[in-house]
Amino acid sequence: MKGSNKLTHRPYFPPNVAHRRQAPYICRLAPGEFGFELEWLPLESTGPYNLCYGVRGSEDYQTVPLLDPVMKVWGLEPDTDYEVFILAKGVKSATRLLRTGAIPEGATVINYLHPEDPQYDFSGRYLCSPCLARTQSGRLVAGMDLFGGQMAQNLILLFKSEDDGKTWRYMTDLYPFYWGSLFTHRGVLYMLGLTTEYGNLQIAASYDEGESWTAPVTLFYGSNVLCRYGGVHRAPMHVVEDGGRLYTSCEYGCWAMGSHLPAVLSVDRDADLLDPENWTRSELLHFDGEWKEAAGTQGDTMEGNIVRDPDGKLYNYLRWKVGSYLRLKINEEDPDAPLEFAGIIPAPVSNSMFRVIPHDGKYTWITNRVTEKVAAFGRGCQRSVLSVLESRDNRNFTLCYDVVNREEEDPEYTGFQYPVHLYEGDKLSLVVRSGFNGAHNAHYANYSLFFRFEL
Repeated sequence: MKGSNKLTHRPYFPPNVAHRRQAPYICRLAPGEFGFELEWLPLESTGPYNLCYGVRGSEDYQTVPLLDPVMKVWGLEPDTDYEVFILAKGVKSATRLLRTGAIPEGATVINYLHPEDPQYDFSGRYLCSPCLARTQSGRLVAGMDLFGGQMAQNLILLFKSEDDGKTWRYMTDLYPFYWGSLFTHRGVLYMLGLTTEYGNLQIAASYDEGESWTAPVTLFYGSNVLCRYGGVHRAPMHVVEDGGRLYTSCEYGCWAMGSHLPAVLSVDRDADLLDPENWTRSELLHFDGEWKEAAGTQGDTMEGNIVRDPDGKLYNYLRWKVGSYLRLKINEEDPDAPLEFAGIIPAPVSNSMFRVIPHDGKYTWITNRVTEKVAAFGRGCQRSVLSVLESRDNRNFTLCYDVVNREEEDPEYTGFQYPVHLYEGDKLSLVVRSGFNGAHNAHYANYSLFFRFEL
């Protein structure tokens, strides 16, 4: 077997299960209330292929011919677990699990993973870290990684839509990649992320709108999820162009250390993004001095938004604690300089990632807010309501509407979180990491949902 630094796989199999390439492959599931949509990859040889499905554990399967790469099955029982697999000339695909159930109004299922489905156990059991970009042709490309406790956490799945998110199709797997951000720059699609949780920070490019990718280039070294001494941390935060540079947030640390030290990554917009020497990471900011005196105790300090404030200066707005965000000033003259503490600002945010979108002299916030009904559950980390708010100063907020509101459900098991966005004219597109309908808990998402609506 020859060595390879290939990033693109359709699909990826660890070497110890490479024999699975000799069977049909179910690459996408999208359950609804009374059925499901399935996408699959055939063998190199011809069929015939048959889809088999039945209530989980019953071994009473319905069998139907598979004639197209996408198959829809309806007329099933709601809120029920099913098993599905494909047969071809005596060769059987892996058995996949799904649960029927109602989808939030206005949502389209990009992808689904049942919490007990072992398909991606080499990386994780749950869908995480959504990312979204639009290419030159108008194609939408969305991704999500796979995570799980004590798992490798190093796989991103990519999907595409040619009709503004009405339908989605599988593209490819990116391995190894985690906590990835998709963005386009000068007609090229990029993925910026890590090799694994707290791993090396890397970047790759696609010159064919996400179908294939260059070998990843390491920008900064990290560690790994099991290290107690820290590594690179970042969520799928947006890459923002401002003042002639591209910016995005990152941190260094880990939960075991009890802290994540904030920084920003930046690169000249005219530079070669695949050359590590063109990138700069600001010095790490420690919880000390004026910041420590003002805060008293440290918050989460992660998942920052790069925002030009009404005062004209560039800041990193970070997740901090329920009801407030951390504001750190960026030194635009010296990209190496550490961030500067600039206040802890009250805001209607939960203990979760939020997004800030500057436009037309105001700011749109996409955030989990804590409602009175959810507060009654006694859980501050509430993610069962995802809202759009508006502000002109990032201190006073007006609620526009809720993207999803399931405040009647137990927030322990219901979450719509980590939204990534595209703001295009009066349209807002979102990909939302979502846990509901049988999720192990709100954090352990089983759906990746897409929303598109007018602001």
